Amino acid sequence: MTESVPQKRPWTSYDLDPLPASEPDFWDKTQFEWVKHVEDNWEIIRDEMLEVMQTQDGILEPYKDLSKTNRKDAWKTAGLMYWTFVSDRYTKVFPKTWEVLKDIPHLSSASILLLEPNSTIRPHIGDTNAMMRCHMGLKVPAAAPRCGFKVNDTTVSWEEGGIFLFNDAQLHTAWNNTNENRYILSFDVLRPEFVKSRKWVASRVLGNIFLDVRYQHHPWLKKLGKRRWVDKILRRGSYALFSTMILLKKPLYNLF
Repeated sequence: MTESVPQKRPWTSYDLDPLPASEPDFWDKTQFEWVKHVEDNWEIIRDEMLEVMQTQDGILEPYKDLSKTNRKDAWKTAGLMYWTFVSDRYTKVFPKTWEVLKDIPHLSSASILLLEPNSTIRPHIGDTNAMMRCHMGLKVPAAAPRCGFKVNDTTVSWEEGGIFLFNDAQLHTAWNNTNENRYILSFDVLRPEFVKSRKWVASRVLGNIFLDVRYQHHPWLKKLGKRRWVDKILRRGSYALFSTMILLKKPLYNLF
């Protein structure tokens, strides 16, 4: 008989409580069978990505949060899946990649990510500790310190075909101080203790991102949201919107 995993409430970046001190920076990838499956198929994913980059110029979209990079539009993405929503567009563009990823237990997000030359993703914390974020190098122009990734005080290099698992809720940053593009596969897998909270945390992560992006692009709304009670109402409305979308399984379209 398999022992059930105790469930607890995930932490989100909008909580008043700090991230628990017991939270890890990284996880041991050898503890998860699906890691080997993805690594064994990494060349399929890389080759598909390179072909798409050569034949479909402009297919990647700039990351919507303008505050995270030192140069505008330096961080670009193709999101195959994002918090329960599967992208019909990008899973058709990257069908081989999606075939490798789609059956990973409790997969919650997946993207191809480009970081342009001489660019930095500023230090930041993610939206929640509910998942393990997995990075796999696809085309990496150099190792750290020229091109690297840091979680708190630990710096690592992306390896082509190699995966590392880190805690997105911890302070992290990335940089590409070379003259070439850096491409990675990024995907999220829910932590076992938070599996039953998937819909709850998805609605809050999506709702918070949606509102924060609106604040960045609409100064009048940002000014209004500085009133704490207004911001609270707006966030509750965003949560309700995405809870409904998740329940109805409606796609995101261009909400972001």
